Amino acid sequence: MLRHLRFYLGALAALYAFYLGGHYLLGLPFPTPGFLLRLALGAGAGVGLGLLYHRLWPLPPPGMGRVVRLLVLLPPAFVLGMGLTLAFGAQAALHFIVPLLAWLTPAYGPKDGPAPERPTRG
Repeated sequence: MLRHLRFYLGALAALYAFYLGGHYLLGLPFPTPGFLLRLALGAGAGVGLGLLYHRLWPLPPPGMGRVVRLLVLLPPAFVLGMGLTLAFGAQAALHFIVPLLAWLTPAYGPKDGPAPERPTRG
């Protein structure tokens, strides 16, 4: 649980830095507290969706299984992000942030099985 909280806070810090950098480097509007709250809610929704998916369908080993899982994960996450964007009137890219965090979250959780052994040389 602590890993997920650290991942969430790290992702949130990166998003805040990105939008703050956009203000200073590109002259975009300064992010307001309401805007930052909407980012935090969107990031939380993405992490929560990633945890839910990981519980229902654990991350398979690398290969075609991960591709299929990604293709099944993206549409509901994208629609959830679009819904949050419309509901909150956010000018953030929540429809991209939610699927990205939902996709990345399982990598920061407990592994389902032992890691495959790497072959050693001679």
